[in-house]
Amino acid sequence: MNLPVFLSHSDTEDSMVSELISGYERQYGEKPPVEQIAVWKSLNKTIKKVSGKYPLLAELPIFSTERADYIIVDTVRSLVIEAKGWHNVKQLNERVVIADSEDHIDPCYQLIGYLSKLRYFHSSANNMKYNGIVYMYNNNTYTSNRCTVVNTLDQLKSEIEKIGPPGNDQNADGIINGTFHINEDLISLLKENNRDLLNNVSNVLLGRGYGLTEEQTLLVNKIMEALKSNQDKTFLVQGESGSGKTLVAVQLLIEAVSNHYNAILGYRNNRLLNTLRQVLEIKNGTINLSSLIRFYSTGWRRTGIGEENFDSKIFKDMDLIIYDEAQRMTESVIETTKKRSRVKVYFYDDKQILIGDESGTRENFLKYNGSAIEMGLKSAFRVPGEYLKFIDYLISDGSKPEGLEYDIKIHDDILQFLEDLKSKQANSKKIALLCAFTESSGDRENPKGIKNLRIGYPLQSGFDLYRGIDVNIPWLMNEKTEYPLYWQGKIEPLSHCASVYGTQGFETDYSGLVWGRDFVWRDGWEIQWEHITDAIGQNNSIKSLAKSGDSKAYDLIRNRYYVLLTRGILGQRLFFEDKLTGDHVKSIINDINK
Repeated sequence: MNLPVFLSHSDTEDSMVSELISGYERQYGEKPPVEQIAVWKSLNKTIKKVSGKYPLLAELPIFSTERADYIIVDTVRSLVIEAKGWHNVKQLNERVVIADSEDHIDPCYQLIGYLSKLRYFHSSANNMKYNGIVYMYNNNTYTSNRCTVVNTLDQLKSEIEKIGPPGNDQNADGIINGTFHINEDLISLLKENNRDLLNNVSNVLLGRGYGLTEEQTLLVNKIMEALKSNQDKTFLVQGESGSGKTLVAVQLLIEAVSNHYNAILGYRNNRLLNTLRQVLEIKNGTINLSSLIRFYSTGWRRTGIGEENFDSKIFKDMDLIIYDEAQRMTESVIETTKKRSRVKVYFYDDKQILIGDESGTRENFLKYNGSAIEMGLKSAFRVPGEYLKFIDYLISDGSKPEGLEYDIKIHDDILQFLEDLKSKQANSKKIALLCAFTESSGDRENPKGIKNLRIGYPLQSGFDLYRGIDVNIPWLMNEKTEYPLYWQGKIEPLSHCASVYGTQGFETDYSGLVWGRDFVWRDGWEIQWEHITDAIGQNNSIKSLAKSGDSKAYDLIRNRYYVLLTRGILGQRLFFEDKLTGDHVKSIINDINK
């Protein structure tokens, strides 16, 4: 089995370590570090002894890359033990310590993060209450008023005895076989708690399951240290879909402003920018936080942060500028932005480049920022890692995943597809309807016209799939009014369809995707450019590139479906306008599920 391992079922020290090594290899596809094996050898036997008759679990994955060290289970409560073997520990701030000469996440901050994620996002939380302690077995100087810290086995045993009568295998199974699913998206959380964010954004997010991981924590700490020491530094942060880039970007902005630094957050995506502006309508003295969310690129107006008409007189002497979704930068914007602030942070994922002139790749960032500090966000929060592997396997050349670990379903009937999404909504799930940019071009001036109808009959393209079906769903068009309301849940989600441009950066519980005739399976993936109605970028648009036979079009179409397929936190519903493509994807899913 994968992690966690049920240590209560192991008889010897060797068997416990052997099971953990095997579980780790199955979970992550690689051998555990030698240092980790050494910790298991030194701790397992001791922890099992003091746990007595309580079921004992080891190495429970918290989403993808983090793990809770040990969990002791009674009938209705569990005690999470975060064990640290450091000898010398010095606290830098509430999130970071120097431990044995290296920076690490503060143990109590980490423990509270684990507990919050278990309480809010783990399926076992319906029947199990979670508490926790930090066990510092080689150090007695670390203290904290945020969590219980013990140093000796007697202290550890005393804490275990407080939790209640020992549970059984069935109680532990709820944890072992449970799953993590984020049940509140970031936009909703920020909106609900916006009055408290400026007081202590870190604690607000931590208490609701959005505490930073160790890699995110150390990144934020390095950036804040650069600000405090008045350094000129560039940070280049790569993270795939759902790795927490926007979470970290927003937290950085709020922390910087709260500490009186001149900071702004830049986007190209006007839908995401306008939504965040509405959600972060918060005043800090005379400054409204929403006014600090700016375009880094505006197109013909050329007034973005990275463009020549940017008003640098208003935003002068900038300490920090954060660029989210920076893969959508052109080379000229990359070159210009390096001059705009003392500290620069670029968050990017080159799998989400959408137009031919977008050049936000590692190579181009380093071309203009040769001394950049490179960091990565590896944890997958929005969707399981195995599902991301599935997408790579489906539309690229990725390896076959062992499973999906995700609620995905294909419908052959558009009405059944929509009814499925309605049923999720009826069960208090947030839903969204997404469509390939095909069949109609969109019409802001005439929202009820044929050019703005995406699902229904008649369509601008003449496609008659929906003839005789009582369904008429237009495009979501207005980025200042419709999109912010849509992603805040204030517009009926099945009344409009969002394109890839209005999808990037957002998330929902269940996503319904209408897969178009632009990317089809004919014994291999093909682009049918004649069905594409997206001309954004003109000569660099995906349609122009595909029509001219430019191989870049294949990268762009894969990126688009990568974005469209990774918005749903809990699950994905699919309807294919090309039957052969739907049959192919269905066969792939069935094969994996076997």
